[in-house]
Amino acid sequence: MKTLAALLLLCLLAPGAALAANEGFWCGQRIVQVGDPVWQVARRCPEPFWRETRERPTVVDRHGHVLGLARVEIWTLNFGRNRFMRQLEFVDGRLSRVRELGYGVSYEPGSRRCDPLDLGQAGETTAEIFARCGPPDFSYELSEPMGYAPGWHRSSSAFAERLVWTYEFDGRQRPRELLFVDGRLRRIDLP
Repeated sequence: MKTLAALLLLCLLAPGAALAANEGFWCGQRIVQVGDPVWQVARRCPEPFWRETRERPTVVDRHGHVLGLARVEIWTLNFGRNRFMRQLEFVDGRLSRVRELGYGVSYEPGSRRCDPLDLGQAGETTAEIFARCGPPDFSYELSEPMGYAPGWHRSSSAFAERLVWTYEFDGRQRPRELLFVDGRLRRIDLP
């Protein structure tokens, strides 16, 4: 009985801890939780500054062939420099995952440029780097990996989106190429 009372007291005193277990957060004056429909989240939260879509395998047979796909929409929200950015993932029109990113920015995301040192510390996702360093000077998507077979017999690894962003600097600094796999920074190279 004491354990139940202590648990109830903890939930009353620490609503943030209860929300973390359900992957929810405060968006303005309202709570947004996993399972909420996309339209409801759009009403409660500010306009995302970054949106991405990709396909994700839902069913893979024992040979690694993809039998079903889901369309995933990813939003990134900026709440200012004193709060963490949030990355919201929607599958089939419902919020399926909430990720906490680094601190937001106080200026319009994408309106500033980084130097090479800042670029390496700007974040781990396309959205974070865009927010802090602006759009790349050049970008392209890498082609499918070797062994790609069109149609439903594509392996699940073939669905990983591979992007390369290039940032150029003044004449004294060499450009930097950033490789992203499924929106996450994998490496920064000097071309």
